[in-house]
Amino acid sequence: MRQEASPSKPATGLASTSRYPLIIIGLAVLSHGAFSLSGQGFTPFYPFIQDDLSLSNTQIGVLIATIFTAATVTSSGFGWAIDRFGVRSMAGGMMVVSGLVVSSLYFANSFLVLLVIAAAMGSLRPVGHPAGTKAIMDWVEGRRRGTAMSIKQAGNPVLGALAAVSVPPIAVAYGWQAAALALGGFIVASGIVILALYRDLPGQTAAKKEQRPFFQGMVHVMHDRDISLAVAGGFPLVGAQVATLAYFILFLNDELGVPVIVAGGMLAILQVSNIFMRIGWGVISDTLGKGRRKPVLVISVLGTAAMLLVVALLPHGTSTWALVLVAIGLGATATSWVSLHGVLMAELSEPDQIGITFGYASTVSRAGIVITPPMFGLLADTAGYQAAWLALTGSILVGLAFLIAIREPTKA
Repeated sequence: MRQEASPSKPATGLASTSRYPLIIIGLAVLSHGAFSLSGQGFTPFYPFIQDDLSLSNTQIGVLIATIFTAATVTSSGFGWAIDRFGVRSMAGGMMVVSGLVVSSLYFANSFLVLLVIAAAMGSLRPVGHPAGTKAIMDWVEGRRRGTAMSIKQAGNPVLGALAAVSVPPIAVAYGWQAAALALGGFIVASGIVILALYRDLPGQTAAKKEQRPFFQGMVHVMHDRDISLAVAGGFPLVGAQVATLAYFILFLNDELGVPVIVAGGMLAILQVSNIFMRIGWGVISDTLGKGRRKPVLVISVLGTAAMLLVVALLPHGTSTWALVLVAIGLGATATSWVSLHGVLMAELSEPDQIGITFGYASTVSRAGIVITPPMFGLLADTAGYQAAWLALTGSILVGLAFLIAIREPTKA
């Protein structure tokens, strides 16, 4: 059974107030969401950059791949650094750096310069998730962590949606370079807020000095049976999540004959459902699940498999209202399990190994992002969308087998 982290001396100042855990949740949302803007927030720039610099679709694809490849390379290292140097300096300091990197898009005048900036943006992106997770594990009591973690996870789609709404109007009015400065400025300001308000858990200084070296820590985490089972179970889930978001509009339009505007509306409904249920699964695990994560996660994963099977069997001419229900169901399952999976992994981890645990998990899951969507697309092209959705359903069931084998820590 993993032990709860506990401070060796009481918190003082702002951190000693009863409302500080609520502030922590807000800062965790900011950490997860603002760091994700270096990838997701970059998306609205593509049409403007493509026109201005005469880039091909292939070059845009290379930029996207560069961001996620760089993130894969640095995930484990940043996870270890968060355990070693603390949440405040890593989340706050690196977020300021990330904002400055995004702002440097102002000077991008060629594909090569864009590629370098994309690599820098991607390399900093992995800080947000483990930093926000460790903050919640340190400051939020056990029976509220599921809800807190779920709220944190909502930061990604919420800030991503705000960027999607804000960037195009600024780019049209003042140019995409000005929009880059605005987005970068927001990220810098978010980092300053974290530096100003976050306090590392008192008494962790000595523990940080005794932390295992990076490679020893990685080996220790990888040898943990339950953490590795959770990582293996999450691999097909994250691949299915990205594939669903990437191909849902194309499937509706190409296979079912749904007009592209209506299909876009269905994706929006899916995302709204995703935001609500990222929080909802955490609340359910805290209340009905009495702090247990595994049973509720298994239910959400079974729901994911069921919804993907439903999508595979949808006939041409499916009514709009039926598609609305399908979109709600996919958002509630295939894209919202991540918060519950995250809090389970955090509770499986030792308190001083949370960062490197999530770094290890992020490295593996990003491999799922690289592999699954292209495989889905290949199957859709060669064997049809139904075969692709069925294959995705099968991969979810394989992942479920790993999750069922996890031995969840006993709750007090």
